[in-house]
Amino acid sequence: MATTTGVKRVGPPQAVQKIRDNYYLIQIPLTESPSADWRRLFYDAQHETPPDFPPRSVEITGALMRFRSDPASVEPKIGWIDRWVDKANQKEAALGVRSEEQRRQRAEAEREKKELEELNSHWARL
Repeated sequence: MATTTGVKRVGPPQAVQKIRDNYYLIQIPLTESPSADWRRLFYDAQHETPPDFPPRSVEITGALMRFRSDPASVEPKIGWIDRWVDKANQKEAALGVRSEEQRRQRAEAEREKKELEELNSHWARL
């Protein structure tokens, strides 16, 4: 997982859809929905990629990343993603992109996330 501040992976990859035999849509949860600037930095970090994992093959939707993979390739792809996340966070920190307003928005998003988790936990017993 990422070791710097900023956007981080907060859970293991999960297969969410079978695309074809031995090929799946994999989803990774993030701490927050990345800003447009952070997304640009994330995609810019993808200079050296393996042939089976071309640049921009990771989709970012809200606080989720998604990519397609066979089961054997998930672990190395997660390694690549973690490196790109770290690079994006480092570049964002170096640029001073995170303003006080962004920090407040992140704190509010965290409060909302906890509220939703509490609701879902309560409803899980229904």
